Amino acid sequence: MYGYGGFGWLALLAWLLPLELSAGACDCSVAVDVGHATFSAGATSARGKPEFEFNLEMGTLIHEELIKNGMTRSFTIINPPGLKDRVRITEEKGADLFVSVHHDSVQSYYLRDWIHNNHTHKYSDAFRGYSILLSPKGFQYSNSLELATMIGKRFRAAGFLPAYHHSKKVLGGRHNMIDEELGIYQFDNLVVLKYSVIPAILIEFGVIVHREEEIMLQQPETREKLVRAVVEGIGEFNALHCLPR
Repeated sequence: MYGYGGFGWLALLAWLLPLELSAGACDCSVAVDVGHATFSAGATSARGKPEFEFNLEMGTLIHEELIKNGMTRSFTIINPPGLKDRVRITEEKGADLFVSVHHDSVQSYYLRDWIHNNHTHKYSDAFRGYSILLSPKGFQYSNSLELATMIGKRFRAAGFLPAYHHSKKVLGGRHNMIDEELGIYQFDNLVVLKYSVIPAILIEFGVIVHREEEIMLQQPETREKLVRAVVEGIGEFNALHCLPR
C-alpha cells in the first residue's frame, strides 16, 4: 500500500481546512491521468480505434484548458509503467487533484459483430453516456464526491446523459450508483482512486463501442463542451478548497 509521500499529517490536515481565497490566489495543480497506455490500450471502439487514443486526445485538451484557466502547474500522466506509478507521480509532483480520463465499453455479452471498412469489429448500441467513478477507500472521499458532483452537474447542464450499464440494476453491473441523476458510481478497488491522498475521480466520457456515440465523442464541439464542463467543475472546487501557492 502506498504511504502519504511527502505530504505529512500537517499538510493533509490543511487540505481539510476550508480557506477563503481571493481571485487568482490559487494555482491548483491537476494531475490529468491519461487512462491506459500505448502498450495496454484499453477498450476498442466500434470502428477499431484504441481507447488510449481517445483518452490521450481528451486528456491533452483538458490539460490545455486548465493552463488557459490559470491552473498552470497542472500536468498529464502518460504511459507510466503501472497503476501505482500513476499515484506515485501524482504525489511526487505535488498535485492537488487527480482526474483520470477514460472512454467506456460494455460487458462482452452485449457486443455484436459488424463490418466497417471491410473489417469485422465489435459494437453495442445498447448503452451510451458518461460515468464518474470514485472510491470510498480514497483518503478524501467526501471531497472526491464533491468534485464529481460539480462536474456531473455541468455535464447535465451541457446536455449529456449518464450511462447506466455499470449499475447493479443492469445484468452484469459492477458498481454501486451513488447519484443516478449525475451518473456518479462507487468503484471501491480501482488503484488510482483508492490509494490517492488527494481528491480523485475517474471519468468515462462516453461509450465508444456505441456506433453513434463513438462519432459524437470525436466531434470538436462535443469535446469542447465536455472539456469546459470538467474545467469549470474543477475551477469551482479549486475556488473552495485549493491552497494558495
